[in-house]
Amino acid sequence: MANTYEFLLRRKADLEVRMIEAQRRAQEPFEGELKAIGLAIGAIERAGLAPPGEPATFAAAGPARRGRKPRSARDMILMVLGRENVVLTAPDITRQLERRWSRALPLSGVILELQGLEADRAVRRSGGGWVTVVEDEAAA
Repeated sequence: MANTYEFLLRRKADLEVRMIEAQRRAQEPFEGELKAIGLAIGAIERAGLAPPGEPATFAAAGPARRGRKPRSARDMILMVLGRENVVLTAPDITRQLERRWSRALPLSGVILELQGLEADRAVRRSGGGWVTVVEDEAAA
């Protein structure tokens, strides 16, 4: 029974990683077009050809933004690790980000953020996963 359980856990983790990669591949064509449009809008604004009196982008509409505060991937990873207070692997962290904030970050991006946090001594590797650094450990 334990072998079946372990197999199902590995299969579940594999499928979740594959789903995240599929989402990333599906977004790639749109990201390129979005970047090109952003560059074109920036060029029009720098040339002074944008219509007067109107914001050139929707983001420049003003401070009337409502809803949740946008969080960086770094902040969300720290929140996941701090909330759990256990050792989590990078794929587990990716799944938590997906569930809690509906943010599909690629596994490689999460790993890079974790490495940056490790360099800043905010997290550390523990066995096969990651854990937050307790203040006492950071001072030592």
